[in-house]
Amino acid sequence: MCEMADLLTFGALLERHEKEIFAYALRLVGDRDDADDVYQETFLAAFRAWPPPRRGQERAWLYRIATNKVIDRARRRKHLVRMSDLRLAAPERDGVSLADLAAAIKVLPEGQRAAFVLRKVEGLEYAEVAQALECSEDAARQRVAEAMKKVREAMR
Repeated sequence: MCEMADLLTFGALLERHEKEIFAYALRLVGDRDDADDVYQETFLAAFRAWPPPRRGQERAWLYRIATNKVIDRARRRKHLVRMSDLRLAAPERDGVSLADLAAAIKVLPEGQRAAFVLRKVEGLEYAEVAQALECSEDAARQRVAEAMKKVREAMR
């Protein structure tokens, strides 16, 4: 990336998505320091790979990079991604606490957990989830549906 226009475009992308990528990383790793590392690694990797493979889909591309960085970090540490500090905006209802919900999400398989967080927490469309997880839109829907089923079962 050497042209000034590319640098300005990348800077605008960083400014537009930095908070949501950090929040996504925090939800997956559960620790602010680790989330900050994932955030920095994500934007460094994005900078090195600029421009994205598909113009107009930069947001999903950033989520894909962040997801890969979280997976790489988990593999290096040889443990599952921690979600003990997951904080969602929903209030406690029906006797179910956020801690119960976080525990149910924590035990989901990695792919289902990422799909669930991208769709239900981050609010991405299924097409964006599919691109971020490098799967078909049908597979993204399936992962979210399976995750929802398992979360509901765990919450009973």
